Amino acid sequence: MFETYLLPVTTALTVFPLLVLIVMLPVAVVSYRRRGRAGGWSTLVFYCFLFYLLAALMQTIIPLPANPAEYCAGQTYASDPQLRPFYFVDVLQTRASVSGTWLNPALWSTALNVMLLAPLSFFLRYLAGTRFLAATAFGFGTSLFFELTQLTGLWFIYPCAYRLFSVDDLILNTAGAVLGWVVAGPLIRLLPDLDPVRDRRRYAERVTASRRLLALLTDMVAFGVLMVLVLGLVKLFGLGVPRGPSVLALAIGYFWLVPVLIDATPGKRAMLLRVARADGHRAGPVAWLVRNGVLLSPLWLVWLGLSVDRWDVFGAPQQLLIPVGLLVSVFVVGVWAPLAVFFGDEPAPYERLTRTRIVAAVPSEKSATSAPS
Repeated sequence: MFETYLLPVTTALTVFPLLVLIVMLPVAVVSYRRRGRAGGWSTLVFYCFLFYLLAALMQTIIPLPANPAEYCAGQTYASDPQLRPFYFVDVLQTRASVSGTWLNPALWSTALNVMLLAPLSFFLRYLAGTRFLAATAFGFGTSLFFELTQLTGLWFIYPCAYRLFSVDDLILNTAGAVLGWVVAGPLIRLLPDLDPVRDRRRYAERVTASRRLLALLTDMVAFGVLMVLVLGLVKLFGLGVPRGPSVLALAIGYFWLVPVLIDATPGKRAMLLRVARADGHRAGPVAWLVRNGVLLSPLWLVWLGLSVDRWDVFGAPQQLLIPVGLLVSVFVVGVWAPLAVFFGDEPAPYERLTRTRIVAAVPSEKSATSAPS
């Protein structure tokens, strides 16, 4: 029996790293904008909450019967919902009389149904300060979603209902949500206070290497999504625009025109960062062109190399400029810059060249405190 309940947890442990990779950037953006940092206790609690949600969902849908056609042809117990409230009391009494003890699988199953959503309301109260009625309603809605997932065979992905829809599960899950909210009251007094205003005052003005790296990664992901979207629309509508010039125009717009207008790339703006000259003034068009031209040189040099139709370094020795430039750019961007920023707390080489620096774009205290937290 316990192996059945442990399988969803082990599955969640396997899937969780992939889920973290998917949500890492959005979580970092929200965290920096609300608290001025991406790590710390609040982030740890959030990822614990995320793992709990994944494990609870896996508990609902796993294990799936191996042979759908054979299983759906033979089973009948899950085809009709159990709509009699508190039927579990009769089941507990019957199982206790048969086994001679209340400590039987039916009791464990009932207890697990109660405990399934208790952490949900605990996290809601601790993370978001959710009130009692809202937490109870959220618990009921989550339980209803789980039960409908089972009733519809994983929303019609599986050919039949493979677990029983039971109104008792709704009652027990919701009771567990109520219990979790009540227990959270005294427990959260023993845990660190999740105060975003305090964190913003302490961390918002710090321009750490990890913050810069996350901003760059956000730009790379955002530009990749934008490029795929635009090229997909060009292909869909048959506009006949060459792919190379389209990518070049997008790169110029994203990494040069937009930063010139708003003092930051979209990724830096998301992380509440901006670029300024050493004297505090705005970075000009030339500074942005040189700065991002050097920073992104490994990418555009690789793109330039892939655009060469035929390599003939003996007949066209100027082609050697591309691999030589690529080696230099990889050293500057991949070795020199990380050593300077991560370990030396010094400006990157392209910052020295353009006399620019990254500074925090800290919102006013009034606008920060009025933002949802």
